[in-house]
Amino acid sequence: MPVSRNYQWGFSRVDVIVLSAIVALSASLVLPAVQRARESARRAQCQSNLQTLGIALHAYHDAAQSFPPAVIWSGPPGEPWLEGLSPIGWYDRVAMGKAPTSERDRVCANWLIMLLPALHQEELARAYNSDVPVADPANAGVRTAELAVVKCPSDAFNTHLNHYVRDLIAGSHSNEYARGNYGINAGPDRGCFIEKHRGCSDGLHVDSTDLAHKNLVVWGTGFAGFNYCISLKDIKNGISNMVAVDEIRAGIDPADPRGSWALGFPGASLTFRHGLVSKAEDAHGPNNADPDSDDIVGCKDMRDRMGRAYLSSVGMPCHSNRPESNAQATSRSMHPSGVNVLLADGAARFVSDAIDPDIWYSIHSLSAKPSEDW
Repeated sequence: MPVSRNYQWGFSRVDVIVLSAIVALSASLVLPAVQRARESARRAQCQSNLQTLGIALHAYHDAAQSFPPAVIWSGPPGEPWLEGLSPIGWYDRVAMGKAPTSERDRVCANWLIMLLPALHQEELARAYNSDVPVADPANAGVRTAELAVVKCPSDAFNTHLNHYVRDLIAGSHSNEYARGNYGINAGPDRGCFIEKHRGCSDGLHVDSTDLAHKNLVVWGTGFAGFNYCISLKDIKNGISNMVAVDEIRAGIDPADPRGSWALGFPGASLTFRHGLVSKAEDAHGPNNADPDSDDIVGCKDMRDRMGRAYLSSVGMPCHSNRPESNAQATSRSMHPSGVNVLLADGAARFVSDAIDPDIWYSIHSLSAKPSEDW
């Protein structure tokens, strides 16, 4: 008669604890590597997008014999709302509730809208009505278009659920803009005007010192300006040493204009006054952490709701300037420790947040001596 034996199969409590510890240890070793690999792929895609923009910029140059301006700012000339203190290009009538009740918006096509044909977006380019401002209802389909080529996959805020609502702080919700992550370099220069202010050798140029009534062109030493464009022959320091486009972050709130691809304002689709040329320029350098960095419309509203410390903690500090205007913005990204940039020769490069401020300034300026070791 066979002998019956009772066997008890399974794991003991000690076995389960040991196995759980092994799994946890393996995960702690593998997950960071997986995350690094994913970020590496996202960063590579971000650089690929920049290279595509570089091809489009050179195609535009071949056709027009110049690169596009940062933005077209329509007449009448002058900026009466800022009483002659600031030039065209900074004050947003739509955001501040001044248009269309008193006079129409003046912001028309920006550099990315002008690049749409070269980006194989012919249908969208045809849909843009250049006879009216970008804020006009006729251009709603263009400014809200979701374009993969202008989005860095590392940025979690550039989705269709997070459009910029340009008239939000004015009490409305009718003027939306899709997000993007690339801003043309409008110059690292100081916010003074060479033709107007004594001792302003490192500032901006204006075509008229009557800023309230006659000014219609603003430019610095960057790759583009307001109603102002450059060509390859203007880049004296070598096209491999000149930044054409910086990476920027999409705004973290509907009131945050940063990273609005079709809107030609500092922070929205261009970097501006982001060099260390004086203590006043507190947005110098990539991912600048100064709590007053980035002078943008909507900052006061966000600070009141979220707090200054929170905005700094998520890497999106801003300054609630008076009167509220879009007057300064630097390069930002959600990549660890740096940003991608597009050089004028069409190459994309990753730049560390720890870059020397003087080198950062020089690679963004037509007039600065090129650096050989950046």
